Amino acid sequence: MRTRLAICVLAVLTCFAGPLNSETQPAAPNPIDQLSWLMGGKWTAEGEKGPDGKPFHVEARFRWADNHQGLEFTTWFLTDGKLVPVYSGMYAWQPVKKKFTFLYTDDKGALTEGEAAWSGNHLEQEFQIMGVNAIAHTFRSTIVRTGDDDYDWNVQHQDKSGAWVVMFGLKYKRKPL
Repeated sequence: MRTRLAICVLAVLTCFAGPLNSETQPAAPNPIDQLSWLMGGKWTAEGEKGPDGKPFHVEARFRWADNHQGLEFTTWFLTDGKLVPVYSGMYAWQPVKKKFTFLYTDDKGALTEGEAAWSGNHLEQEFQIMGVNAIAHTFRSTIVRTGDDDYDWNVQHQDKSGAWVVMFGLKYKRKPL
């Protein structure tokens, strides 16, 4: 009987210890909040020349993960007059590396994973795209916040000398949903 009572008291104290402790200490800052400026509306960009050589339209939307520990996104391309989801993924804080980690899939089954670091108004990313053919390619990209409702984005690859070269870039603008 005494053992059962001790277990019950311990269970009750455990339940209340967390909330009592969290009320007396301020919550630690959540590093993912550095990317909160991406929330709200839809981000759109117009490209002059897509893979087919024609102009193209892109939209991206960001939302909080249900537990507010990640940032989920979907990117659509306008194809034959309708928006088609192409990329779906998320960003999360990787506490051991002190960087963001991200992962996304595309509509063809490729998987992309990488790391990102926020500094000032720049998000520097390095990632690998692993195609369904089991071949991986490494890229870098940079997002530069240029205003409350604007950012520039580019993708870079390594040339034969090993130098990183910009392949293409877009200017995104936030629009209301």
